[in-house]
Amino acid sequence: MINSLILVAAGSGSRMQASLNKLLLTCEGHPLIYYTLRNVFKSHLLSELVIVTKPEERPVFESIVSSIPHRVKVLFANGGEDRAGSVKNGFSLVSRDSDKVLVHDGARPLVDGETIDEAFRAISDENPAVAVGVPCIDTIKKVEEGHIVETPERSTLFRAQTPQGALTDLFQRAVDFLAKGGTFTDDASVLEKLGVPVQLIPGKERFFKVTTPEDMERLGQMLRKDRCPFRVGQGYDIHRFDDSRPLYLGGLKISDTGGLLGHSDADVLLHAIMDALLGACGLPDIGHYFPDTDDRFEGADSSRLLAEVKEIIEKEGYAVGNIDSTVIAEKPKLAQYIPAMKERIAGILDILPMDVGIKATTNEKLGAVGRREGIAAMASAIVFRRSN
Repeated sequence: MINSLILVAAGSGSRMQASLNKLLLTCEGHPLIYYTLRNVFKSHLLSELVIVTKPEERPVFESIVSSIPHRVKVLFANGGEDRAGSVKNGFSLVSRDSDKVLVHDGARPLVDGETIDEAFRAISDENPAVAVGVPCIDTIKKVEEGHIVETPERSTLFRAQTPQGALTDLFQRAVDFLAKGGTFTDDASVLEKLGVPVQLIPGKERFFKVTTPEDMERLGQMLRKDRCPFRVGQGYDIHRFDDSRPLYLGGLKISDTGGLLGHSDADVLLHAIMDALLGACGLPDIGHYFPDTDDRFEGADSSRLLAEVKEIIEKEGYAVGNIDSTVIAEKPKLAQYIPAMKERIAGILDILPMDVGIKATTNEKLGAVGRREGIAAMASAIVFRRSN
């Protein structure tokens, strides 16, 4: 059994208010078409995929395809002057031994492989054609010249989605019919025109077609929701001693001397915490945001920098869950300062002191820290996606 799928991906970005193919616009780190292809490749029944693209965009699509693991044969066809022409061009590359063929919109990125398999299984000699759809939940009005003239019975109305398709030999008739002209918004309409019964299988609201900037924002929200709500990061920092500087740790001034060398106040504990928070969100480290080549950060208060990091991760949609950290130093002894450090850090990050773990240990006189050349700190952080 050979199952073929034609993926129509040669559109433009006009309604998206973009200057390029909307399928190449980035959403949550990937082009829109990446998500469509990733789901198509999850189909267990698909044998071959024909992607219809503009010739000048084919190299980009080929690169995206190669970045996603897949087992099926992938071919490329040139886009036509309209959707019907694109389907016709795609169908010309379908294997002659193909048994079933589906047509799918590249702009429906959330249609899953299970639904594609269900569509393939639904096609049979008894049910030669199939379409995916969802029932209309709103009352529909027919309007002429600005006035309502009819209210169709809502229970019989469905909104068509993709994939749609039929037995390959039968679909050939639809392609031949399209070649004669006529305007059809989907492939099921052509099959209906030919008198072919089309079975409707359930779709989902999340299978919407991305057409406008609002649709792209909706897609981004759904992709973020699908990701793990919690993320973990880790950070590390080390600074050598500079006895002429004051010592800052955990946002506190520990002493007027015996400090650490650095461009800012060299608070290794806060620096490790900042890197842990940024890393949890997949962001660059503190050197990116606060470079030591920038005079603005010379002698900077690391408490202020930690507050800025909090703002950065909040703009990414995350909030701090909890922090755990370890300060590694032979001197000074830090146990008496830890409660105040926890209060200080918790206040900056808007969490509770009990959500901040700080431990102090020595390096058992091993290495640079053990030789009392400096202080190191390690930190781990959990962040979570905010609901608003």
